Amino acid sequence: MEISESVLKEMADVIGQSLDAYRQPSEMPTVTDIHILPVRESGELAVLDDDRELGRSVISELADIPEEEFYDTLESLLGRVLQNLNTQDSFENLGIWKPFSFVLTDDDGDVARELMLIDDDTQLVSQTLMADLDEDLEKFLKELLPD
Repeated sequence: MEISESVLKEMADVIGQSLDAYRQPSEMPTVTDIHILPVRESGELAVLDDDRELGRSVISELADIPEEEFYDTLESLLGRVLQNLNTQDSFENLGIWKPFSFVLTDDDGDVARELMLIDDDTQLVSQTLMADLDEDLEKFLKELLPD
């Protein structure tokens, strides 16, 4: 399934705007993870911390993702979005105690996928995303260095 750049931009916007709640200076950082809750039927994408909703957007194209591919597809898309936000230093100077994670949650509030772990020196992405990067690197090296 092909997802447009506008969908990725909408995802980045709702995540970025949601993090604005943690850009205010505070004496004590918050201990939390960031939960991303998609609703396939409505196309809603909510961003929450442990206690409250931080942002919500309706992205109608999410409803077009086949149910059996829904979480795998979102893991890949959100992984790309989070990587882009990370390269733009969007996770710097947040009032969140490190390490913290971005997780994809299901309708029951259970973690469906771990997307990214943010720590002071490292950012770890999900194993699925890393596997895709390994495949891309192997393909690149084969093209670069023919037998």
